[in-house]
Amino acid sequence: MQRITLYIWFVLSIVLLPLVKINSQVQAGIPYQIDLTIKNTDHVLVLSGPDSPGSVSQRKIVLPPFKTFSSIAADSVDFRWIGASNRLFPWIGNDNLQSIFNPKNPLPPLIQLPNRRSFMMIFKLFDDSYLTLLPLSGKASVSWLEVNVQGELTVDYNTLGKNNVAPDSDVPLLAWYRSVDVYESLHKVWELALNHPRVHSTTSMRWKRTVPIAFNYLGWCTWEQYRKNINEQTLVNAMADIEKSEIPVRWVLIDDGHQYDQGRLLRSLTPNKEKFPNGWDPVISKTKENGIKWMGLWHGFLSHWDGVYKEHDMPELKDYLMPNPLRKNGLLPKDTPIASLAFYEHLVETVKEQGFDFIKTDNVSRSLLEYSGAANAVAAHRNNILALETACHDFGIGLMNCSAQNTVDLLNTKYSTTMRSSPDYQKNVLETSKSQILQSLYNVLWLGQTLWPDHDMFHSSDSAVAKTMSVTKAISGGPVYLSDDPAEFVPDVIKPLCYNNGELIRPEAPGVPMPESIFEDALYSTTSLFKTITPLKNKSCAIVAYNLSLFKDKVLKGTILPADYKSASAMLQPYNRQWTIPTEGVVVYDWIRGKGRLLDQKGISFSLNGFGHQLFLLSPVQNNWAVIGRPDKYLAPSTVEIHQATKESVIFTMVEPGNVIIYLKNGIPYSDQFKFTAVGNGFYEGVLKGILNVKKFVIYKK
Repeated sequence: MQRITLYIWFVLSIVLLPLVKINSQVQAGIPYQIDLTIKNTDHVLVLSGPDSPGSVSQRKIVLPPFKTFSSIAADSVDFRWIGASNRLFPWIGNDNLQSIFNPKNPLPPLIQLPNRRSFMMIFKLFDDSYLTLLPLSGKASVSWLEVNVQGELTVDYNTLGKNNVAPDSDVPLLAWYRSVDVYESLHKVWELALNHPRVHSTTSMRWKRTVPIAFNYLGWCTWEQYRKNINEQTLVNAMADIEKSEIPVRWVLIDDGHQYDQGRLLRSLTPNKEKFPNGWDPVISKTKENGIKWMGLWHGFLSHWDGVYKEHDMPELKDYLMPNPLRKNGLLPKDTPIASLAFYEHLVETVKEQGFDFIKTDNVSRSLLEYSGAANAVAAHRNNILALETACHDFGIGLMNCSAQNTVDLLNTKYSTTMRSSPDYQKNVLETSKSQILQSLYNVLWLGQTLWPDHDMFHSSDSAVAKTMSVTKAISGGPVYLSDDPAEFVPDVIKPLCYNNGELIRPEAPGVPMPESIFEDALYSTTSLFKTITPLKNKSCAIVAYNLSLFKDKVLKGTILPADYKSASAMLQPYNRQWTIPTEGVVVYDWIRGKGRLLDQKGISFSLNGFGHQLFLLSPVQNNWAVIGRPDKYLAPSTVEIHQATKESVIFTMVEPGNVIIYLKNGIPYSDQFKFTAVGNGFYEGVLKGILNVKKFVIYKK
């Protein structure tokens, strides 16, 4: 029955889509057809004002011949395409654009059918180059890619509100870039769009941003364990239990369930008096410098899921709210910049005064739909995004963007540094976890150019997926936070993520799919593992391979070759093309098995029977040395900083001293600080000689 219902929705969206095209209005001098088979220098198309009334705004895109493609799109239901929040999925097709609509069996978990409208497309062309297409948004409109019912690719734009785009408005339509390097194609299309003055983007590339200090440490969130069943005593007890545990949680996020609300509408920013009779003080007072130091609070982007209740208790907002046409008793911030700023300044200042250090705003992108009855929904939504960003910046409050994956949001995250890249984690549900892991990693190709991805919370006690989830969080580079009952924390899953003080061991850039896996339909693969790569310190990297197949007990295979090392620069910024393979080569260390060897041209082959992962660490050889780092941490190479490697010695520092794995091509290592044991193929484990109060280490060759 569920499948029949989904297909009815799918057919209706195809049939009705041409009928519900909003504000269909091509401008003099701008062609109805955008020919991308012509190689030219025009990579960003901005219209000088909207199309003339009565004309058709949709333009056909002529593509070069392609072998395969990926379309990042939301649910099939038409109205959700821009407001599906965190429900974006990579739909992989062949040389026919219609191929992504072929029925799948079994249906994908979480997101089961693709929308014809997409946020980004990546094509692998027949000349083995790559073409990335990125529709844009501006001050007054948003654009999208669309596969029409004839199987043609088009680009269109709209205000998503009642009015057409104003005659004097720029209409940023499309950015594209073609390269023999898929990662350069992705990077450049974003760089060109953000640097174009008439796109009016307020965001910047990821490397120009500073992550709030709390997100450099391990956190914990109330949601997946307690849902809305939270109160003062629950939180006080949970924080006490965290402090008693051996897990160094440094921040806590209080999620949904604390509000004084009317259904899904907010009455007040003070917490529910029945649940929190003493306000936030009893909870905030439990923070301390060497324990849980930072506190975060969840709110809906519009203050709550559906906005503000008409009989609210916030007189400060009276002049800045308007009726929500979609909610009988709901109010929204008025669709003016002044009202938006007043609304979000009040929200953020209140959170600050309550003692919180950061705020998580949820359901962000869906709020575009709430303004569909306003004159210009895009402009109203953009005002709200910029007002929230400005308020958080001005009041010194960190911001976690959640369910914010759409073009308007991505082009206007002015100060914030993180965004959810996946649907919610669901504990003890293997099939949805497979999809959640895939989306967490894949969507970084789109949103990771400007932000660090947030892979959501997880249970370290989830026996089916915890270890794989933990490694996936490690390579994200974004916030890492638990959600277990503190009594159920699993140290073996958590401790490899961080140091004893809770500081995360972070990569140099977020992990992303490797080139061959960008076009691998990972949930339906019958042969190949889904491979990802992440750059680490000292020109090292991590390759994590996953079996995410929905076909149970399917054996998938993978290989690692020296050439794979070159892709480690994928998300480094500013992007400077692929890494080169060192003259002395690279070594590969199998983290799970504790074995390594020099990586030759034959590479290494491996397989996974059913769900799971493999973690491999690659490090360059310099003067016969390679330092893998601490074997008890997932991202071992990032636990050391190599300062010098000569034929006779290697010198490095460690943030937190521990045992190390090293490789020495010729000779035997010795040190006053470590006792070394050979583990095979030129690899040695160095065990610290006692507790050392030093951070600089020297290893010599006998």
